[in-house]
Amino acid sequence: MSSQKRKVMIIGCGIAGPALALFLKRAGIEAEIYEARETTDGLSLSLSCNGVAVLQELGLDRAAFAEGSAVTRWLMRNGRGKPLGGGILAGGGLKSVFIKRAPLTMLIADEAERQGINIVRGKKLQNIEVTSQGDVVATFQDGTNASADILIGSDGVHSRTRQIIDPAFPGAIYTGLINSGGYTSGIAVASPPETVHFIFGKRAFFGYHVTPTGYIYWFTNQPQEEEPAKGVFDGIADEERKQQMLELYRDDQPIIGEIIEAAETTFPYFLSYALPRQPGSWHKGPIALIGDAAHAISPSSGQGASMALEDAIVLARCLRDIPDLEQCFTTYEQLRRERTVKMFEVGERGDSGKHAIRPMQQWFRDLTAPIFLKLFANPKASDWMFSYRVAWDEPIGAHTAGSNERREIGGAIRM
Repeated sequence: MSSQKRKVMIIGCGIAGPALALFLKRAGIEAEIYEARETTDGLSLSLSCNGVAVLQELGLDRAAFAEGSAVTRWLMRNGRGKPLGGGILAGGGLKSVFIKRAPLTMLIADEAERQGINIVRGKKLQNIEVTSQGDVVATFQDGTNASADILIGSDGVHSRTRQIIDPAFPGAIYTGLINSGGYTSGIAVASPPETVHFIFGKRAFFGYHVTPTGYIYWFTNQPQEEEPAKGVFDGIADEERKQQMLELYRDDQPIIGEIIEAAETTFPYFLSYALPRQPGSWHKGPIALIGDAAHAISPSSGQGASMALEDAIVLARCLRDIPDLEQCFTTYEQLRRERTVKMFEVGERGDSGKHAIRPMQQWFRDLTAPIFLKLFANPKASDWMFSYRVAWDEPIGAHTAGSNERREIGGAIRM
């Protein structure tokens, strides 16, 4: 493909978009990014070590750890403090990292701009057309347009690109969780190093990580079966939200209330969405999807950002090595679909315990959790998640069957 000098237009400058652009530049393929928002926003996330491996390939892993905090394991308790189990958050020689989303996004986008990749902000996608010559023309809500040979939709769980190429697809659904969180400093909270703590409270789920400096990242997941109406959380001030969360955890371990009470920042409430099934195809003509646009999974998986980064390097290799575009996109999809379906199931299992709010449900969860975790959260069982690596320099061959996803030609990917 490099000899054809095609131009790629990327819709979305979150995590996957600029990462894809950087890999395409390395492959000699021109890319340009269009982003709806004027400024970068977002809260915090755990980037698993398999996602860190992609940043390492880009030379950005050290910057991520300098901005965030290394994590290698997790511990789980119920709201009364009873230990339920634990597991690892590392593999393949790398650690995971707890980091704020905005700095992570910015460090990738800044590197893209440093390398001369154009990022145009304030461009919300409205429509896409493919001309008779095969060019892709994107029209934005401000009336402007842009054209390229290929368009990649990296525009998130509510992807406009996906809506355009597959209008019959039902789209993302609410997972039944209302989320918040925040950042706390100035209090002493004991914790083993590089550990994320998960607590199944009486009414909601709480997680936190204490950095080596004592800074605390924390988050909340509150189950609510019915999806809240749009705008219902507008106007809730930080202090009011803090009091609501203190009330939510009033019957749980005191450490939760201490962290919330001392918080310097709390996040506005936001809802979790996912794609319970993926689109029948991730591509149509010269248009393809990556990241949440193709396979949004629950944040409970801890793998959403890592899946997006993996998509970026795999798709870039396909575009580099497979001249025929249909074959290129088909191969990319075959390499990614089975893994992302499995990861959705991980997130679904993670969500299930968070919905247990009746006493009998919680009793059964606490009884079975240690057994379940020994079976599915041990290093051997989780190796397929954390040790996945993509060898950029290995040439990729076209696939003809979805079963080949577990073994890329040339041995570049292992699961």
